Amino acid sequence: MTNDYQRTDRMADLIEDNYHLLQVISRFGMSLGFGDKTVDKVCQMHQVDTNTFLAIINFMHSGYTQVAEDLSHLSMPALIDYLRQSHIYFLDYLFPKIRRELRVVLDNGNGSSNSINQLISKQFDKYISEVRKHMQHEDAVLFPYVEKLLQGEIDESFVLKTYSKHHHSMDNELRELKKILIKYSPQNSGKNELNAVLYEIYGCEDELDAHCKAEDYIFVPAVYDLEERVRHHANR
Repeated sequence: MTNDYQRTDRMADLIEDNYHLLQVISRFGMSLGFGDKTVDKVCQMHQVDTNTFLAIINFMHSGYTQVAEDLSHLSMPALIDYLRQSHIYFLDYLFPKIRRELRVVLDNGNGSSNSINQLISKQFDKYISEVRKHMQHEDAVLFPYVEKLLQGEIDESFVLKTYSKHHHSMDNELRELKKILIKYSPQNSGKNELNAVLYEIYGCEDELDAHCKAEDYIFVPAVYDLEERVRHHANR
């Protein structure tokens, strides 16, 4: 497949075409076992807005360059739920998994008391803390703000543009961690195990980058669009 995915495409064909979509379908609450059902049918079965699902997967499929032309056709509740599930995936599953694997590799090297090991562990924990703080703030402040917008309420003191700025600080922490791992990892750590963890960290970086791009280029513009519609309705 080279063109945009359509609602009439078979969901199984999409996964075979781009396995990275596996993470997207799970965050929309979908499970495998599609048979020959179309995208639209699978979305209906899981009560997911098809337009919103297609906007996300086509954004990924295009290399994060194609954004839905009419953001007003997207379902804001579906977007919020997708982003919340993404936060749960990172904070409750992926980060703890990598942290456990990293600890095993470092403990099998020079021991957990080694200063380099401590530096690596500290930097990873610092990175997780930065991401957690950002995501929890979105869960506690940004998403409730948008949910109030959906009810016709707008808080003019709320500054939406500050959110994408936090993504850059998270990138810096991860970049420093990778640099430390590549340059200063203990020589007697298991090479395969250490390389596997570093490879997973790179994969985590790609997934988090995709998540941030979905927020910056789909969710935030959709919120701006919603704000304008709420203001217009209030001024009628």
